[in-house]
Amino acid sequence: MSKWKRRKLLFMADVHERRGTDPSDVLAGLHELAAEDPYDLEVLLTAAELLADRAGRRTGTAREADLAASIALLHRCVVLVPPGHFHRGRVFNSLGQRLFTVAQGTDSPQPVAESVLAFREAVTATPHGDSMRQVNQFYLAVQLGEHFERSGDRDAPVEAVQVAREGYAAVPPGDGLRSMFRTVLITSLRHLASATAHVEPLQEAVGLAREALSEAGSASDRAGAQFDLVRALRALHDATTDTPLLVEAVDLSEQCLAATPRSDPEFDTRRTRLASAVRLLAQDRRDPGLMRRAIDLMRATLETPSAADEHADTLIDLTQSLASLHAMTNEQLTLTEAELTARTAVAAAPDPGPGRTEAQFLLAGILLYRSSVSARGTDAAALHEALGLLQHVAAATPPDHRERGDRLWHLGVTLRDLARHGDADAWRRQARHVFAEAASTAAPPNVRIKSFQHLGAMEAALGDPHAALAAYEAAVALLPQLTPHWLSYLGNVIGLRQLEGLPDGAAAAALELGRPERALELLELSRGILHGRTLEARDVRLLRHRSPELHAEFLRLRTALNAPAREGNDGNWDDLMSRIRSLDGMAGFLRAPSVQELRHQAEQGPVVIVNITERRCDALILRADAEQPVLAVPLTGLTQADVIAHLLRLARAVFVAPYDPSLLTRRDAQRDLDEILRWLWDRVTEPVLDALSLTAPTSDTQPLPRIWWCPVGLMSYFPLHAAGHHDSGGKATVMDRAVSSCTTTVRALADRIRPPAAGTALHPLVVAVPDAENAPSLPGAAAEAAALTELLPHGLILSGAQATYENVVRALPACPVAHFSCHGLTSWDNPGAGMLLLHDHLIRPLTVEQLSAMELPYADLAFLSACSTSNTHPDNADEPLHITGAFQLAGYRRVIGTLWPVNDTTSVEITRATYAGLTDGGTAPPRTELSAQALHRAVRALRDRYPASPSLWAGYVHVGH
Repeated sequence: MSKWKRRKLLFMADVHERRGTDPSDVLAGLHELAAEDPYDLEVLLTAAELLADRAGRRTGTAREADLAASIALLHRCVVLVPPGHFHRGRVFNSLGQRLFTVAQGTDSPQPVAESVLAFREAVTATPHGDSMRQVNQFYLAVQLGEHFERSGDRDAPVEAVQVAREGYAAVPPGDGLRSMFRTVLITSLRHLASATAHVEPLQEAVGLAREALSEAGSASDRAGAQFDLVRALRALHDATTDTPLLVEAVDLSEQCLAATPRSDPEFDTRRTRLASAVRLLAQDRRDPGLMRRAIDLMRATLETPSAADEHADTLIDLTQSLASLHAMTNEQLTLTEAELTARTAVAAAPDPGPGRTEAQFLLAGILLYRSSVSARGTDAAALHEALGLLQHVAAATPPDHRERGDRLWHLGVTLRDLARHGDADAWRRQARHVFAEAASTAAPPNVRIKSFQHLGAMEAALGDPHAALAAYEAAVALLPQLTPHWLSYLGNVIGLRQLEGLPDGAAAAALELGRPERALELLELSRGILHGRTLEARDVRLLRHRSPELHAEFLRLRTALNAPAREGNDGNWDDLMSRIRSLDGMAGFLRAPSVQELRHQAEQGPVVIVNITERRCDALILRADAEQPVLAVPLTGLTQADVIAHLLRLARAVFVAPYDPSLLTRRDAQRDLDEILRWLWDRVTEPVLDALSLTAPTSDTQPLPRIWWCPVGLMSYFPLHAAGHHDSGGKATVMDRAVSSCTTTVRALADRIRPPAAGTALHPLVVAVPDAENAPSLPGAAAEAAALTELLPHGLILSGAQATYENVVRALPACPVAHFSCHGLTSWDNPGAGMLLLHDHLIRPLTVEQLSAMELPYADLAFLSACSTSNTHPDNADEPLHITGAFQLAGYRRVIGTLWPVNDTTSVEITRATYAGLTDGGTAPPRTELSAQALHRAVRALRDRYPASPSLWAGYVHVGH
């Protein structure tokens, strides 16, 4: 082909590219030229760019074919531009752009990773001072962020921040690229915070966004700066749970939308941004009204024309918002609308594409939920539809995708639930295969843990106890890898709910093989995680002192394991644990104590762990006996279904019926509670006491032995210490045979108290709030304060208006004994928001979250004369996520709490009698080591007076040492 024809083709290619017209003839000529001279760089580049331009005007397979052809030509160009070549930067920039475009249509991390490599080469090939260097740096920083989001590569945000900083510094003020660099730097800092679990990058991002807003001149610049600030504020809120940050984000979004004319092309985008911020605030506050407002904003956006993918994204957001509203209100119509919206999103999202996959996954989740709450127990049609959707989702999710493990887990759950229909074992075998694959994916530990857990359940159901135990042990072994959410208490709570069912299932698997000692060890490893974190913090601090290098490596690796992709770090973790445990004094680092070590906690009396599962129910008795430390007692008369039925009956008896105006209803509630105590005796406590040969004492003067109850899961709601036939004359009740205490785990009984430093003045603290604002009056609180003034003459009394947050928090560190007489408020949705109602609780509440974070080294006994201080969400029953547990986490060795609302008048009697026993009638300092015995005598005396009203006395519980 002549040089003249070559020049004409190149000229026509430029014309077609400028006009956006069909370049088919020109492309054919360029391909002919490339065949004649495969080293003609200009022809190859021109053809590649022309194909990319045409791809932008096409859809479906035609678009994909043009992009693939363009990339193939660019790869041919790469070998023609060695380092130092004038066009090297242009070639790699063009390749990076094409890969960037491909990445938008797939979930796969591969094209993004390749795009990063291309832009990295483009930056290197472009000299300083060339404006294209900043352009390449910008795209490199953007793609590094995308690479992090898809692969979890923790090095990507570090490089992105470095590149964005350099580009931002090199662009002069006033250049439009400067604001773009600042935006990508803010995004990169958010990613860096996520990768490192540090809050400082987020604070810097907020500062940069505020700076951009202050410098913004035009309305467009101001809107962009507001958008950056909103995203930064939301990220900082997610890290700190600081609600004012989210409120500011909503206010900024409101301002931005109010300043935007409806005719502005950005109006819908800004309305969507506001809807997203309002939705987050609604979830933070659990406010249905705010959630409805977010939903209305999304509906309004859907009424305006938009691109198909944008329409699908809004539908997905609307579906999630409707699902959240249903969770808050339990409105059936809201759930129905969520399902219909999800179906619309599936139909609207481009296929194939990540939007379609996300919409299908969301619809499957709603169907699974609908099935679980259906009146028939399981909606088979919904399960089969969810199965088809999740199979499509799994097929569309690449093996290295960060969400593959979680999506496979949902598929496994669907197969498991289908086992209730048709051939159960066939469905279970399929579920077993899927759970095994999910457990082996590059997923964070929480996903792998629940996958191993469900794999264990499937193996047990299929009759392979050895495989079941192996799966459960694999799940439990991953628990130390879990990184607690860096600042959010609620994040820990939600994460721990995912472990529900793991401890009891693991123990049951070990018991199936006749290994009670291993069953107890697994229970210790998988329960009381928050309490274990307190002990772990000590180990980590000691590691930092012994080896700062290994300490830094430990923090880095655990963060990496919790990133969206694990990057195959399991072997590194095992190697690191070996090196740490080889250090002097570090052999027990993050290792639960063995049964031989735990048995020393039973020297004062046996610890009874009551474990309930669908397959079997058992009591494990830990004793100080070195030869046989664990005695297994099968509870053959007990079933999980029976436990759930009695729990529902208990809840009505103690939380609902006492407030019914009908005397007959209240009397029936006492009868129900008495029958529950009898059932507990017959099915649980009598077999245990018989196994321990704890019979009724021969005389009233004979001291009763000590026993600790450690209920697992739902059993923690039952008053095991009060079980019995209380009309039997002391022959068949726990409290007539032993003095009981409770504990969350055996490890929680370890003695943590430290002797006070010389010169430290310690004294008891009494906090009494008879009249808290917006709460019923408590006359008994004033009576308790008066009684304790006599029994604790050296105590600090904070009563009424003196019982403020500031005064109480200031006093607690110097008070080994703390008594609270006030209202207790619990929250199932957010246990960290539970609180004791002090005088200024509306302004500064003393919450479970705040108490749990305190470190009170001299803390000894806390007496919580308040309602339901030991109550929490059933999914968190194995964690001390309540007021009683908060005082344990703060350091109190012993806590007296309540399982349900208690009577104001009888509370005064219990308090007075208990402290009289501790202080010899007020003549001596309180002997806290006798607190269990003192409470036991007080409660039993009340029982003897009111045996037919167990709600008055059975709810008091002694917890701890």
